[in-house]
Amino acid sequence: MTMIKLIIGTPDSGKSKLAEEMAIQLSGTGARVYIATMIPYGTEGEARVARHRQMREGKGFVTLERPVDVGGLIPELSGYTEPTCLLECLSNLVGNEMHDSAHVDDTDSELTDHIRDSVLKLASACKHLIVVSNEFDTGDGDYDDDTIRYIRLCHMVNEALASGVDEVIRMEKTTDEDN
Repeated sequence: MTMIKLIIGTPDSGKSKLAEEMAIQLSGTGARVYIATMIPYGTEGEARVARHRQMREGKGFVTLERPVDVGGLIPELSGYTEPTCLLECLSNLVGNEMHDSAHVDDTDSELTDHIRDSVLKLASACKHLIVVSNEFDTGDGDYDDDTIRYIRLCHMVNEALASGVDEVIRMEKTTDEDN
């Protein structure tokens, strides 16, 4: 039976580092698969991807790029024995799916169900699945309708997935004063 952990936190809260440490611990000598959902737009996106690859370097991860339909990775995962998978990041997946032509007309509820079901389908092919997601505060900005929908969908997907996982870990960014 698959064990699923969901790490939800604010940007730059250490979610990725914790997720990688968990994946290494849980995988033992088994396969470690990093499922990357980010589409790197521009130099900032490319730098973020490069930073995450550098963080994983030498840790035994195989990286699979999958910006949409993560449940469709099952055939690729069949080549690994009891893989521990790290899905980074659910909030990128939400943005990609909400702009994907296959789902552009979906309601929030339909899109939430699709993404949750796709992640749970992915989990069926993993021994362990660790999912990283962002949590955003809407109170600190004047956002356009698309961004407000994105933030709402991230929250909805986080909550929908949280109800079906083994453990939810919530993290917040710490300041230097907190350390």
